Amino acid sequence: MMENPLKRVIPRRTHFTDILMGEGKVMCRWRSSLWKLVWCELLIYTILFLSISFIYRYALTEEQMVWFERVVRWCGKQYTGLPLTFLLGFYVSLVVKRWWEQYCKLPWPDSIAIQLRGLVKTSDERSLMLKRTIVRYCMLSYTLCIRRLSVRLRKRFPTIKEIIQSGLCRPDEAIRIGDEDTAEIYGSNWWMPLKWSTELVFNAQKDGLIVSAPGYNGILGQISAFRSGLTSVAAYGHIPVPLVYTQVVTLAVYIYFAVALIGEQWIIFRNPGDEIDLYYPIFMTVKFLFYFGWLRVAETLYNPFGEDDEDFELNGLMNRHFKVAMNIVSESEDPPELKKDVYWNTPDPELEEGNWYEDMIGANGGYKTINEIGADGFEDPSEAITLTEKRDPMY
Repeated sequence: MMENPLKRVIPRRTHFTDILMGEGKVMCRWRSSLWKLVWCELLIYTILFLSISFIYRYALTEEQMVWFERVVRWCGKQYTGLPLTFLLGFYVSLVVKRWWEQYCKLPWPDSIAIQLRGLVKTSDERSLMLKRTIVRYCMLSYTLCIRRLSVRLRKRFPTIKEIIQSGLCRPDEAIRIGDEDTAEIYGSNWWMPLKWSTELVFNAQKDGLIVSAPGYNGILGQISAFRSGLTSVAAYGHIPVPLVYTQVVTLAVYIYFAVALIGEQWIIFRNPGDEIDLYYPIFMTVKFLFYFGWLRVAETLYNPFGEDDEDFELNGLMNRHFKVAMNIVSESEDPPELKKDVYWNTPDPELEEGNWYEDMIGANGGYKTINEIGADGFEDPSEAITLTEKRDPMY
């Protein structure tokens, strides 16, 4: 019998060389990288620094050089007292927290679809129409709400006409919803399809399609939670970080490096033993990468519904929601047959690899064997990596 290749897969362990290689991969990436965010500003800043250095060394007289050196020493003492690390650290942590919370608060329709599938058990056309319509109304509210924040959804659905053409909304429903192109913050009627959903659930209970009172209460709670998630996300768009805080942080960073153009200049020492003379600001470049990189991270994550590399890909997420929710409420396939599991008579079961179902799955039945399943994906066990490892080089 052929050896099961799944047993030959050795767990991946992190070694020191893997850490070095992982960090090297991270530092060499371009998309969403530090280099992509700050290369232009760093180039301009370096040119300005070297230009001032060239003027100081070759265009000034001896007396002017002495006065310039005094200015350099004075600027070097003054700009180091700015609490830049504190300002930037607190600001970036606030922006990153908002960025992650906005994604976490985006509602998913799966719970609504699962409860509808479990509550409305009849398989006639009217019941199916009820479940699919409620799912469609949830996704319609999702689209109408988030398109006011997301650039990508706004480009996909610039007007209500494109939403009608996508099938999320009927023309008569669009007339009842009204104008969705208003510039007023609270002028959208994105909540209206959710109100229709609650009315459909109420009518379904009255007509006997939903017979469980706790279940009826649960599905209304799920619709309310869906609305609450959309409201929370919309609130982040309506109430941004106070402008004065953003201005203070940005002004502090720019003033810091503007003064550093003078304060970090390398003075020509004329005393014996002071032969070191640097033209390029090595450590100033490191500071620039740290502080400006921090600032650019905050600017990039400030609006997660834009088109930057790290912004949310809502088109794919919305397609996933619609597909999965519709499949949950519409799929009529029966679940697998109820049978005893392989650990039925084991008092303290432990997960172990083994050919438990080899006698049940055969080539004549059209199924792959366990060996075929294991050898189909990869030949080398070391290639058994996760999707996260493929996406993120730090893993």
